[in-house]
Amino acid sequence: MASGFLGALLGPQRRARFLAGHLTDVLVVAVLAVLVVAVSRPAVVDGRIDLSDATAVLTLVAAAVGSAAAIVALVTGRLSGDPRPSWFGAALLLYGVVLLPLSALVLPQYPAGTPRLAVLTMFVISLCILVAALRPPPALGAWGGWALAAVALVIGGVVASQAESPFTRMVATSPLYSIVVQSGWALVAVLFLLDGYRRPSRIRARMGLGLLIVAVSQLYRAIVPGQEPTDGLVYPSLRVLGMGVVLTALLTMALRTVTQMQDDYDQLQETLGEASALLERATGQTAERDHELRNGLAGLAGAAQLLTTRPGDDPQVARMREAVLAELNRLRQMLQTPVTVEDSVAGPMVDGRDAALLDYGPAYAAVTPSPGAGPGGEHDVGEALRTLVDLRDGRCITLDTQDDLPPVAAPESLTRQVVTNLLANCDRHAPRTPVVVRARLADEPGLVAVEVRDHGPGLPDGQEQLEIVRGRHDEAAGGSGLGLHISAQLAREHGGTLVLRTVDAPRGCLAVLTLPVAR
Repeated sequence: MASGFLGALLGPQRRARFLAGHLTDVLVVAVLAVLVVAVSRPAVVDGRIDLSDATAVLTLVAAAVGSAAAIVALVTGRLSGDPRPSWFGAALLLYGVVLLPLSALVLPQYPAGTPRLAVLTMFVISLCILVAALRPPPALGAWGGWALAAVALVIGGVVASQAESPFTRMVATSPLYSIVVQSGWALVAVLFLLDGYRRPSRIRARMGLGLLIVAVSQLYRAIVPGQEPTDGLVYPSLRVLGMGVVLTALLTMALRTVTQMQDDYDQLQETLGEASALLERATGQTAERDHELRNGLAGLAGAAQLLTTRPGDDPQVARMREAVLAELNRLRQMLQTPVTVEDSVAGPMVDGRDAALLDYGPAYAAVTPSPGAGPGGEHDVGEALRTLVDLRDGRCITLDTQDDLPPVAAPESLTRQVVTNLLANCDRHAPRTPVVVRARLADEPGLVAVEVRDHGPGLPDGQEQLEIVRGRHDEAAGGSGLGLHISAQLAREHGGTLVLRTVDAPRGCLAVLTLPVAR
């Protein structure tokens, strides 16, 4: 709403600035046109210079200016991603390189009608490209105008190769060529001026002014008596002026495009600088948390070592000690594993001294892969699940493991991490409800399935199975949406899967982790 009010407030001011700038352009172009006419009229130039040579030179200058404008338009279109300048450049290049030299220097020497008809055909196609440059067809893209220019050259060549006929002789002797050229330039000039007024765009309006000067030169040649290429230099001089005005408009457009790109680059650099500062602060905070985490693990390790088993002690205490030390060992392995980010490896979170403090003895060392088990190792899923359930003795968790389950081809830390995340999700989304953890042979041969089922509300309505995506989580229940994503990624890396779906009787959420059996 505020932006709409601001646009309504600034709109009249922008249009007023456009009108003021456009009137300045009109005044400057009119003054230049008067000066050109005054200097190049027959009364001034007759007897002073060779009009034939001067006309040829001015024609080549206009062709060169038009070609330069075409190149600038092409570059501007490539830089800005806007196809309109590219189309405009294609028409200008066709006119400057082919049509202008042919119509001004070649046609007067050939009274036959076939060359004139070929030039007229190519000129009509170039005008169509100029009109299309106002709003190019999206299907043709930026290179559509250049393709049409190539088609115009082919058609012109085919027409020029035809034999003379009554129709071509009529074209050569009739005013059709002059009428089409004059009306075509006038139409294109008016359309560009109207487009500039509609936007409003001073550059578009200036391009229309340049095309209008070219149209005026054609009209001057037709209405002033005795205006042949050798009678005065007003016609070719005005044409040079028109092409020059178009070139200045395109140069202004290119300059604005480069300036905008520089501004975008500066803004990007500023954004990257802010992101770098934020990353540096986040890295410092992460280092502080890592330090506190290492201290906390060292303290927990010392406390767990005090839970020594004495004769007559409750076996539950011994199992609890084993479970605590095993879980601390998993966290130690995570902290000691270097973090890889796009081919760059960050150092582990614990150094040698911290690793010694967190060493709980050979019974809790990292799992060593057995021969032929692959790089990830293997472990007994049932034993890992019993350890995790023992750690949650106060929670209503039922463990059901199938007898004689084969070991799986994955490290024990993977099962611990995934199941720990799943149990944490049960606590978050279905608090104080019974949870069943089950290990069995999967329906698909060669896989072991670990199921974690709660008695909560299940997945949202209309979503029978959850698509695990990074960052997706329930805002009301909290969390970051990373736990499930990381768990699913770990399962895939070891040849398994992680799927969550809603089940009934009773209703709840069922998570199924599958891992391949060790060969």
